[in-house]
Amino acid sequence: MLFSKTLRNRLIAGLAAAGCAIAATPVMTAAQSGLTIFSGVNRPNLLNYRMDHGGRNARNARYRLRLPANKVESTVAQISIYMPDYYGGAEERFRDLECVENCESTEEKPNRIYAFKDPNRLIKVGYGSGYRNSVEVGNVQIEENCYRSWDGSKETFFHCLRIPLLEPLQARTPVEIKLERVRNPWFGGTFYFHALLVTCLDEEGCFNNAGDQPVNDTPEFADFRRASVDYVGTWIVSITD
Repeated sequence: MLFSKTLRNRLIAGLAAAGCAIAATPVMTAAQSGLTIFSGVNRPNLLNYRMDHGGRNARNARYRLRLPANKVESTVAQISIYMPDYYGGAEERFRDLECVENCESTEEKPNRIYAFKDPNRLIKVGYGSGYRNSVEVGNVQIEENCYRSWDGSKETFFHCLRIPLLEPLQARTPVEIKLERVRNPWFGGTFYFHALLVTCLDEEGCFNNAGDQPVNDTPEFADFRRASVDYVGTWIVSITD
């Protein structure tokens, strides 16, 4: 199955490599610039970012998560960002959410799903030179505890932020995902955000309407006939004073 050949091999390898580095302290970081050296993640998988109005406990931080053109190898229908659960829950970090699934779950690690009420106000996707072009996003959702990583000694859960695009982005196009009005954790720290790109295999497209459900891109998802997924790299987000 195409899903298992691409995502299982590349995503799990990427998450495992980053998981080994989660407990380690980077030797050198440049806060707010995305520059990280000796981080534990292979250098080819490091992605650049910027943070505006950032710092610990910032209430209106703006994240600029960037993908260079050479990482965008196929047409992109959806961008997914896997965030570690220790970064905080969906409602702690993002505004204007409503729970749409598993809202009453009492499990220890519930996979509640939240949708943005007005996603194009808080999430913007720019592309091309200087990211001057933009594409409208669809039904953006966050699924908590969507993926579990186990390296033999440490268990880490991830929340999945899934951003469907109403118009596909072409390959070899630089992309910037801008997350607006994020509430940074008061305790700060270093957080590994993993980037996945979804390519639609359906001739009619995966997202024709703003309300269409995002593609489930986790390795455990069995029915994956409409799309393929690639892990393309990791943003190591440093939040300091």
